[in-house]
Amino acid sequence: MIQRVLLLLLVITPGFLAITSPQQDNQINPRFSTDPIVENAFQQLRGGGDSSTQSLDEMAEELIDSNRKLIVVTGGVLSGIGKGVTASSIGVLFRAMGYRVTALKIDPYLNVDAGTMSPFEHGEVFVLDDGGETDLDLGNYERFLSVCLTKNSNLSTGKIYQQVIEKERVGDYLGKTVQVVPHVSDAIQEWVLQVAKAPITHFSKATGGATDGTSSQDNDSMDPEICIVELGGTLGDIESMPFVEALRQLQEKVGYKNMCFVHVSLVPVLGSPISEQKTKPTQHSVKM
Repeated sequence: MIQRVLLLLLVITPGFLAITSPQQDNQINPRFSTDPIVENAFQQLRGGGDSSTQSLDEMAEELIDSNRKLIVVTGGVLSGIGKGVTASSIGVLFRAMGYRVTALKIDPYLNVDAGTMSPFEHGEVFVLDDGGETDLDLGNYERFLSVCLTKNSNLSTGKIYQQVIEKERVGDYLGKTVQVVPHVSDAIQEWVLQVAKAPITHFSKATGGATDGTSSQDNDSMDPEICIVELGGTLGDIESMPFVEALRQLQEKVGYKNMCFVHVSLVPVLGSPISEQKTKPTQHSVKM
């Protein structure tokens, strides 16, 4: 008889992993200028508007200065292990401590959203207030955290590649060779940081009345202090590798004191009558 035991690992990785060389990422093509004024002029000519938005490094510095924290929940050995409930429960604990919490669900599939996916294969679609068709985990987030999330709170591989390809088509990369690293990984990090600082609205504000004992003034949209990021799928899947690499790079930028990982894994118990816990599958998933 095989018994199953769930193991929850809190992994705070110190910043000792090697990162991509900045010289390699910032190679200058002699055909194009890196002057911000010239880049802004190019973007205006392309109809892209003002390019004075924050860079990835500036967004990372802003997260550090604002003392905002990121908690990434991953899963190993098999899917459906309980990452969504774990992420929601962690958020509830922080909310009970008085922190403002938001959430982001990352789905590695190539679909842009869950609207066209079969409910028999993927489960029911959860529709947000802004019309976003998302993964059902966002329904758990909203109920557990009592917040109104947006369609940007659900990130998929399809959304990222669509964004990167659209930027390449209008020339935002200034003729560079667009690659998974650094362009796709940077886009993932920028998305995470944008969601982490996006103001959140509680249900009591959206419905016009306080439901958690607070006044309506307390429920105005405010910047979150903690962002829970759930990485869907199972560590080791090819489709999730760009997200794993992007999150690793992000921790290098913001520091292990501002970002930690929670790993949910399966530890099977084999043998009868003497049961023995087998940790080898979890060891391999943690190494991912």
